[in-house]
Amino acid sequence: MNCIWITVDSFRQDHLRCYRPQGTSDPTGKSLLPHTPNIDRLASEGLRCDRLRSDALPSVPCRCGIFTGRRVFPRRGVPARQGEEINASGWPTLPDEEVTVAEHLARHGYVCALVSDCCHLMEPGQNFHRGFHCYHWERGQEQDRWQSQPLPPGRLERYLKEGTSLSDPRVRILAQYLKNQMYRQGDEEFQAARVFRRAIEWLERNHTHERFYLHIECFDPHEPWDAPNRLISLYDPRWGGPHLIYPNLWKRDELTDAEHHHIRACYAAECSLVDHWVGRLMSTVERLGLAENTLLIFLSDHGKIIGEFNHYGMAPEDTSLELNSVPCIIRHPKRELAGGRYAGWLYHTDVTATALSLLGVEPKPLTEGESFWPAAASNAEFRDHAVVCYQHVLSCWQDDWLLLVDTARNTTELYHLGEDPHREKDVAARYPEIRDSLQRRIEAVMAAP
Repeated sequence: MNCIWITVDSFRQDHLRCYRPQGTSDPTGKSLLPHTPNIDRLASEGLRCDRLRSDALPSVPCRCGIFTGRRVFPRRGVPARQGEEINASGWPTLPDEEVTVAEHLARHGYVCALVSDCCHLMEPGQNFHRGFHCYHWERGQEQDRWQSQPLPPGRLERYLKEGTSLSDPRVRILAQYLKNQMYRQGDEEFQAARVFRRAIEWLERNHTHERFYLHIECFDPHEPWDAPNRLISLYDPRWGGPHLIYPNLWKRDELTDAEHHHIRACYAAECSLVDHWVGRLMSTVERLGLAENTLLIFLSDHGKIIGEFNHYGMAPEDTSLELNSVPCIIRHPKRELAGGRYAGWLYHTDVTATALSLLGVEPKPLTEGESFWPAAASNAEFRDHAVVCYQHVLSCWQDDWLLLVDTARNTTELYHLGEDPHREKDVAARYPEIRDSLQRRIEAVMAAP
C-alpha cells in the first residue's frame, strides 16, 4: 500500500462543509458558506476525526510530532520551567536521535518524497527533509528570503489599510512575501498551486514504484491570505478597497465591518484554493490507477483566529475551538470506515501511528502515538481528554470543557464550550471540582518522564 500525506497549515475545521454544513462559526460577522467540494468528497470516502489536537503548537513543534510520532510536550532534555514560564513547545529542530517516518518507511522498501513550501521546515538545521529519497522546496512563502528586488512604488500600500505604519516590523513580512510573488503569472503560480503541481509531477514520474510515501506540506491557508480574485469574489464580490491579506497588522476593533468581512473572505478563498488543488491531486491519483492501493491522509496543524478575541493570527492566549479544532480525514483504499466520524480525542502523533499500522509496517522506534483505527471501527473510546501546550499556555480538553492555565499571567480559566463555544464566560469559580480535575491531568503530563 502507498501513502500520500497532506498537511495544510492553519485550516480551521469550520471552513469545511463536511464538518460544518451550516457554514462558518464566527461571532464577529455573518456566517460564510465555504466552497470545498473536493475535500468534502474526500471526507465522504474516508473517516473524519472531530477531535484532533496537536500536543504542541505552533507549526514546527506540531510537525515534530507528525514526522516522528513522538510527543513534543513536555520537551525532553530541558528544564520544565524557566522563570515563571513553562518551556514546553518552543521552536525545536528535528532531534538527531529521533527516527523519522520517512527513515522508517525507507527501511521497509518505500520510496519517500517530500514536497513543501513551509519555509520554517527548510531553514538551516531543521532537518525535516531527513530520510526522504528526494525533497523539493517551493520557495516564496511568508518571510522566506527568496527574492530581494525592491517593490515598485505604491505596491506595498495596495495591501495596507490607510494609516498603517510602515515601520511596524510585521510589515517586513508582508513586504518580503510581495517581493517573492512579484513575478507570478496566473492562478497556477499561487503557492498552493505550485506545491500541488509539483506533487502531481512527482506522482506522474514515480507512481510505478512498488511502494511510495509522498508527504505534501502546503503552507496555505496560512497568512498572507492571498488567493485569486475569482475565489475572493465568491465571498466578497463588492469589495473595492486595499487587499488586506495580512491582517496580523491590526486588531479587530481597528477595522470597519466591511474590512473585517473582506479579511474573512480572503481566508475562505485560501481554503477554497487549497480545496481546488486537493481535487486536482485526487484526480491524478484516480487517473494513474492509485486509488485502490493508496492511503490518503489530509489534516492541518492548527486553526487561526480571524477577529475573535479582537485578534488576527494565533496568540497563545487565544487557545480555543477556532485555533485548535482542525480537520483530519483518512481515506483507506478499501474504503474502510468511509463516511464515518470519530469523536475520540487524538493527537497528531496518533495519526502517525495509525498510518504506519494501516500500511502494515511494524511500529517505528520511539513512537508514542497509538493507532486509533480499531477504536474508530468499533466506535469505542480511545482517549477521554487531550492536554496541549502553546508556549506559556497549557490547556486540557475533555468533553465540552476547556481549561486554560496561563503560566505567564498565573491565571486559570474554565469554559464550557457546549454552551459557550466562543469562550466568552469563565466558569472556573462556578465549577471548582472540574477545574481541579482538569488541572491534575495537566500536572500528570508535566510529571511524566
